[in-house]
Amino acid sequence: MATTIVLANRKGGSGKTTSTINIADGLARAGKKVLVVDVDSQAQATISCGVLPYHLSSSLYELLHLLADGQQLGVQLLSTIIKDKKPFHLLPAKPDLAALEVEVASKDNCQTLLKDLLIEVENSYDYILIDLPPSLGLLSVSGLVAARWLIIPIEPTFLSMDGLAQMTGILYKINASLNPALRLLGILPIKCDLRTNLARSVIAEIRQNFGDDNILPAVRNDIKLAEAPSFGKTIFEYAPTCRGAQDYNNVVEFILTRSGGNHGS
Repeated sequence: MATTIVLANRKGGSGKTTSTINIADGLARAGKKVLVVDVDSQAQATISCGVLPYHLSSSLYELLHLLADGQQLGVQLLSTIIKDKKPFHLLPAKPDLAALEVEVASKDNCQTLLKDLLIEVENSYDYILIDLPPSLGLLSVSGLVAARWLIIPIEPTFLSMDGLAQMTGILYKINASLNPALRLLGILPIKCDLRTNLARSVIAEIRQNFGDDNILPAVRNDIKLAEAPSFGKTIFEYAPTCRGAQDYNNVVEFILTRSGGNHGS
């Protein structure tokens, strides 16, 4: 059964997609079977994998609609998953996903749609990574309900601390009402310049509030991390020896250790 990890932050531009794609590739290169689920109507994880959303005949949008209507996914689920672009597999998104929250909001199963979908494939993977939109709507709630672990990417700025506080509050509410199994895997500092007092002081505050065990290895500033998606590549494909690749490899090692992945599937 797959270990399901959701990456979430209420603040936009927090590095969720960059982290999702690069962690997925790192896990795949460590020998794990990995599925990325793009739950954002901006489809940035899909685009970052070199897939153009408007070329898709089927995506997460169509699959969730089928489930909401009580239909079986069957072959359509397997044919929607893209398996030939990366070392990991991708369940893609397209802009139509933005309308889903309105279209299925009246359905009794709306909050468990993604969980129900992933049940059908979880035995085929070691890890499932879910990339959420920054807004806290039905899609984000569905992603949090489907996951076992939560990673919160955060830039080391004081304004980002508010987003972190909001996400921890959301975690407690989801625990209380919808998914008592969801746990914090860690807070992931990204775009870090550890030479600055600001970055060091913010990370120190996170450590003080959450403890060393809940801070993932920091990802330093690296222009190559920003360049790679424009080529449809992960950092391991684009610049495997750069410091961004080194840092995400450290993140992957942390995840494998914390989630038990170093001991086999």
